[in-house]
Amino acid sequence: MQSSLFDFTSRWTCDFLQPACRTFRNSFRTLLRGRAYLFAVGLMALAIGISTAVFSIAHAVIFHPLPFFDQQSLRVIWKADPKSGVPLLELAYPELRDLQKGVPAIESVALMPTTLYGYGKVLRIGDRQPLQVESAPVSHDFFRTLGVHPALGRDFQDSDERPGAAPVVILSDTVWRTQFHRDSRIIGRQITLNGDGYTVIGVTGHDIDFPKGVGLWVPLGVNKDAIDNRNDYYLQAIARVKHGYTTEQADAQVQALFKRLAREYPQFYSATQQAVITPLPQYWMGSARLQLLISLGASLLLLLTGCVTASNLFLSRTLARRQEIATRSSLGATVFQIFIQFFAEGLAAAFFACCAGVAIAWAVIKLLVSIAPPDIPRLQNAGVSWPALGFALAVSALAAVACSAAPTLVATRLNLEMALREGTPRLSHSRHSNRMQIGFIVAQTATSVVLLVASVLVVISVRAMLRTDTGFSHPDAVTMNLALRGPQSDEAKRRLFYTNLLSRLRESLVVTAAGAVLVRPLEGSIGWDMTYRSEFDTPRSTEQLPTSNFEVITPGYFQAVGTPIVAGRDFTEHDRENAPNAVIISSGLAQRMRRAGHEPVGTRIRFGRRDDGEWWTIVGVTGNTRYRGITTRDEDVYVCYLQSGIPVNYLVLRGHGTAAELTALARREVAALDPSQAIANVATIGELAGRNTARERFNMALLLSFGLTALLLTAAGVYSVIAEMVSLRTREIAIRLALGSDRVALVRRFAGATIGYVLIGEIAGLAASFFLGRAVSGLLYAIKPNDPFVFAFVLFCVLTISTIAASVPAWIASGRNPGSVLQ
Repeated sequence: MQSSLFDFTSRWTCDFLQPACRTFRNSFRTLLRGRAYLFAVGLMALAIGISTAVFSIAHAVIFHPLPFFDQQSLRVIWKADPKSGVPLLELAYPELRDLQKGVPAIESVALMPTTLYGYGKVLRIGDRQPLQVESAPVSHDFFRTLGVHPALGRDFQDSDERPGAAPVVILSDTVWRTQFHRDSRIIGRQITLNGDGYTVIGVTGHDIDFPKGVGLWVPLGVNKDAIDNRNDYYLQAIARVKHGYTTEQADAQVQALFKRLAREYPQFYSATQQAVITPLPQYWMGSARLQLLISLGASLLLLLTGCVTASNLFLSRTLARRQEIATRSSLGATVFQIFIQFFAEGLAAAFFACCAGVAIAWAVIKLLVSIAPPDIPRLQNAGVSWPALGFALAVSALAAVACSAAPTLVATRLNLEMALREGTPRLSHSRHSNRMQIGFIVAQTATSVVLLVASVLVVISVRAMLRTDTGFSHPDAVTMNLALRGPQSDEAKRRLFYTNLLSRLRESLVVTAAGAVLVRPLEGSIGWDMTYRSEFDTPRSTEQLPTSNFEVITPGYFQAVGTPIVAGRDFTEHDRENAPNAVIISSGLAQRMRRAGHEPVGTRIRFGRRDDGEWWTIVGVTGNTRYRGITTRDEDVYVCYLQSGIPVNYLVLRGHGTAAELTALARREVAALDPSQAIANVATIGELAGRNTARERFNMALLLSFGLTALLLTAAGVYSVIAEMVSLRTREIAIRLALGSDRVALVRRFAGATIGYVLIGEIAGLAASFFLGRAVSGLLYAIKPNDPFVFAFVLFCVLTISTIAASVPAWIASGRNPGSVLQ
């Protein structure tokens, strides 16, 4: 038995293992001796590294499951009114009961705020400076609906949400680590939030960050009046679909519920409103999902281009080694043995490319994470993980096959007699090799055109964003959140606090303008949408009322942000409670009134859908602004904080000092008035504008790098084909030159046919770009996805680079001395 096993092992070693090792050793030597092979390995490594890096980011952000049980059955629900152009209408508390009782397909449902804005709480720990922490008031079934449980302590209970219940709080892992130093005795401890005592009942796991950016959760705790008040809407629902129902069935039942509510309560619901039901993963990712999927698709196109280029280079080297292959075949080498030789060389190249690609991927991930906008969820978790390594190995195996398949097909169809003739030029024109090289050039060019069109479109789009006039001419103005908490949140005290604070700040020598606002500019999609009608409007249904962005400001706000008053006047301290209601509108709304034949200044408007609302007189018109985002156009209305019960939450300062100096001044003045208040989220207008375009600039950098790399690969492929053709026809070139042929004509002769194939690839790429334009349309601003000037520019660039790449080797070869070549 032992002898038989020994004989089998010896035969296996002699018949397979030793020849395999010898083959791979020779393959490594071949790669190291050939510069073309090393160049191919470098191109493959670059393509593998970039695609692996993008896959790693996409896996961490998109494909890795969320930390919630059965995430696909979770739905986020709110309302919208497409006819009125309102994409987000919040829910009221009574709609929780409607969803619980009126939708059989829902297993559990909870309420949460549509945004964390306005719910921050001031945390005080001993003598430390007060810290404002983002808070989320949620109904007691919130964590149970998500399918998670606090890592420490307990979840909310029904009794925690009842009126008069003792205040309790659940901390996020981040707040627990940074503010309480992972103290395991935190459960049951009293902490101070907004001057009130809260009992800590739980701490979440480190991966729970929902809603995004939350630091602590508190019970929703509505009062008796809000339980049945359908006019108090500020929430959205998260629901779990019951086992046995499909998500489509649940979505249909929710839509039917809200249509029925619109019929039963026409005073609260518009007939054109409808439910918006979004899968939780899609809600979690937002626009980052589409952007990363487009980047992943572009990286795979780049990977394909790299494999095609490497295969083309390997094919060129195979044609240069025609005599070696012919000699082996004539000495009895089988087709399988030749295939093994080329596959071993391809595998060795793929091995080197994979190792180098993983290193490139690691560096690219570090770079992308450092320049990416911070609001992409879970981006910091991206790294060269096991899935990323598996992806790199898979694409390396693909590259090995690509590098070995074409050379094997050409080598097995060689004419031995012709190949053994030294210096024959005909081999380079063999039908099979020509077809393969033509196909490679067309494929390379087509993918390069697709990637370049996408990248140029995004570059132009981002450039248009950056050049858009936001309406705020002072990018150095400093904004900071100062939402008053505790006793200062009383309406009268709040007004007095801000009046005194702004007065003290304006007395400083470094401050040139100071004001405050409800929501600062360029903060994103959050804000107040307010319907309005003027006194000249004819009666119309509430569904037809226009909607504007509603802001509460203090005098001095427009001077601080740099928005001009183009007609009428600004607010003053005389616009207070006992004075006539004053409102300022933007130029867009003013133009609407002028088109109707009315001068805006002096016109009265009424907010809301009620016919008995208060009239507000327009006293001024400002320039247009991009208030919520650079890509959005809104009509804005402003009211003075002294005439509104709605609080201002953001302080705006402009002065001679730096942002840090102005912030320090604001902190000192706030502490002098009330040391329990905290300033948070400091940013200049310029920084807010930068954040507003951060994702677009990130996508631009990705796609532009893909496009330029693909153009480089295409140029390398074209160069390799012409260089191989020239090396095989050196004697022919020398004879033509000796007989008086023109050097330029020779270059045109060799490069002309290849450029024709490049044109075919460009046409194919443009056709693909035309049909794929919709994929990137969501990333574009102020430009159409099928812009003819972009297509023409890309055609010119690809054709120019390809012409240069095709002409260089022919020009070098035609510059040699014919006599020395013929000798």
